[in-house]
Amino acid sequence: MSSSQSSSQQQQQQQQQQQQRTNSPPLLTLSAPNKTFVSKQPPRRTSTFSNPPVSPIASTLSPTSPHAHTPSSEVSEPFPHIGNLSPQPLQHPHHSHHNSHHHQTIANTAAHTIRQTIASTTSTFLRKTSESHYFTSIQTSALKSFTSSVPLEIADSPVWSALLQSSKFQAGHSPQDIYDLEMATVSLSIDLAANNVRTQNFNKLVLHLLTQIDMINENRPGTIPTEAYNALFLTRVFSKHFAGNLTNEEIMQQFEGGASVVFPDNAVQLDLSKLTVSDKIKSDRRPRGEQLLNALLSILINLDPTTNYSMYEFYVETLNTLIVLLSTQLHRSHVGEKNYFMDLLTDRFRDRADAIVAKLLENFIAQKSPPPQSYNVVYNAYNYLFSSRSGSSADVDPFPVADRSLLLLLLLATQTKNTDDAAGSSAYRTAFSNLRDHHVLSTDLENGGDAKYHLLSFKDLFGLFCHSLGVEERMLLFYLMLIENESFRVYVLSRTDPETIYIPILRIIYEAVEGKTNYSQVYILLIVLLILSQDDVNNETIQKVPVSNLAWFTERPLLKSVSLGGIVMLVLIRTLQLNLSHQKDIYFHTNCLAILANMSSTVLDMHAYVAQRIISIIELISRRQQKVATKAAHEEQSLSAEDIAVYEDMLSLILEIVNSILTHRLKNNTQLVYALLLKREIFAPLRIHARLAELIRNIENVIDHFHERVSEANIKAPSTSEILNLIDLAARTWTPKHLDAIPDLRFQYEEEQDSREFFVPYVWALIYRRAFIYWTEEKAHILDEYRQMSGELDDIEMISERKEHLNRSIHSFQN
Repeated sequence: MSSSQSSSQQQQQQQQQQQQRTNSPPLLTLSAPNKTFVSKQPPRRTSTFSNPPVSPIASTLSPTSPHAHTPSSEVSEPFPHIGNLSPQPLQHPHHSHHNSHHHQTIANTAAHTIRQTIASTTSTFLRKTSESHYFTSIQTSALKSFTSSVPLEIADSPVWSALLQSSKFQAGHSPQDIYDLEMATVSLSIDLAANNVRTQNFNKLVLHLLTQIDMINENRPGTIPTEAYNALFLTRVFSKHFAGNLTNEEIMQQFEGGASVVFPDNAVQLDLSKLTVSDKIKSDRRPRGEQLLNALLSILINLDPTTNYSMYEFYVETLNTLIVLLSTQLHRSHVGEKNYFMDLLTDRFRDRADAIVAKLLENFIAQKSPPPQSYNVVYNAYNYLFSSRSGSSADVDPFPVADRSLLLLLLLATQTKNTDDAAGSSAYRTAFSNLRDHHVLSTDLENGGDAKYHLLSFKDLFGLFCHSLGVEERMLLFYLMLIENESFRVYVLSRTDPETIYIPILRIIYEAVEGKTNYSQVYILLIVLLILSQDDVNNETIQKVPVSNLAWFTERPLLKSVSLGGIVMLVLIRTLQLNLSHQKDIYFHTNCLAILANMSSTVLDMHAYVAQRIISIIELISRRQQKVATKAAHEEQSLSAEDIAVYEDMLSLILEIVNSILTHRLKNNTQLVYALLLKREIFAPLRIHARLAELIRNIENVIDHFHERVSEANIKAPSTSEILNLIDLAARTWTPKHLDAIPDLRFQYEEEQDSREFFVPYVWALIYRRAFIYWTEEKAHILDEYRQMSGELDDIEMISERKEHLNRSIHSFQN
């Protein structure tokens, strides 16, 4: 055949291939790592990248940042030979030819279905060609064989040597590294998912990993073998793709389905000490997923990551793998859907909940940075050529073990279920109650009977909260510790420096509400304040702690001589005011007023500005209520009656708070009496409301009594100080008998049984923000629930929809 004819045929083939690509259905865009949830814009907006496939974080790395690499180029380029990399298929002597053909047909059908499932949600990145340097040529060739339709022998295939022994896979230290890894393995994962049900190559990889972990547990090596790290790394990478693209049943099939792995008796073993599957693993009849979790948890609980860098790196990869296995929940539309590994963890490993929670919490408190690496010539050469993968300032996390331990801990602790089979899911939550301060007296521990306690430093934990409560993961842990651990709650309430935790909380609430951002964080912090306000001794204490120089409190920057309790009241009132204008969320209203109600009987020496703000919020709510009532009378809107009831509820609560202060501490709060005298006219229109009449009568009795005493002094044009002196003199003879007795209104927080509907999407949003694993936004369906919870409520009509939900969260009781 002439060269011209050959060239013509090649051109025709290329045109046909191009035509096929043109006619193929469009693929969804695979978004790159993004920071949707840290934006100050309303979080309902989703970010998709439909531009040419370049990593959006590439431009932030350096002027010469690499382009996004695509896996298609890697698997289409010629591979250098490393020996015979064409493994022979496993022989199944007990299967007839007919059955083999039948199973082959089923496997091909399943492979086609899975390939379509993943490809339909995979990016157009697969259609672009570029050069990838993430894997070496030997690793790339071996990965192609591993994911192919040819089964690998369990022990004697040179592919295992190339994958597990040739060189160590590089951990990602920057968003670019993590993005490149994702792009380099998407196409490979498609082939593996389609072929593995028949080849069982992934299952054989897991068997090698289980053997390596078993050897680590038995021999306690000084460093982690490369084989163990590489097996764990690959298991995590491909499990991540499975979790993001397959259904729960398909994931179970990848780990448990298909024919059993055959162990030939006459296999030629490459390395008798490392690349064999131990008899212990072979004889284990438990589900493969359960074996994998068991092995990973043994590393989590028993391995010391601070021994050296090898241990630390393996421990981080273990945490990554556990989070990845549980990430099937991230890709489900609802929290209640089945998730294979999450269900295994809450059902089969509940007896280890105490040890797991204690270890993860110890990791977080330790805040250990990675040990120094042992550099060598090979590492230095690699680091020189691929500097973006060095653990420098571009690292995703400065404390990866601490931060990822915390995320995993939160994920496990928020899985409580409102079902009869909730014991397993709540075991990780109740494990918090078995934590004790290591400074506690041994006699106190003995009084606990047969209970087993894990000791840790409450002081160090509290210090972390005080200095970094703005980190939402830590804020959520603080909430869980207060809710579940009475000893820690007593420790916090017993401290003589409450300002160390109150000031950070108040600042975050103040700035978040002012900036209209991150309402989920405000929700949690308001609950924390409510929990703290349930203790009267604490309420008394914060009234006596002076604060000053709060630069963030821009409402009145030069505020002086105000107590910590006064600042709490000002921030809550500010939250109420802004919420009425913007968010219109009944949760904010009721929670803020519940905290003020709990504090009301202990208020001392109220600052003049605090008194003014209390009266102003009464005036504001009253005007809103009258406006809605007038509008309802003229326009007869269907929802106006509910709106009026909401405002009347708020008025009733704030008036009860004022009554409580006047009943218990009038003599110590003359500034409030003065503010009532100045604004006495605002209470007259409220007399017509039957439910408010008694409350208004008490307030007007106080106003009348002190107005009469001031008038008796007959001072012309009295100054503020003169009026306050007269009020102070009159207060000395004041008695609460002048007021009608009104029961004290007290609130306590009770978490809902279905609280995971809020917390699980919230925790996954926190994990998603972290860039240590690439998550595809379009596939992270549970984040839609988080966006909905975090979005602004545009209409006060939404209040009624959340009212029933709130009434189950906050329980009021009267003394």
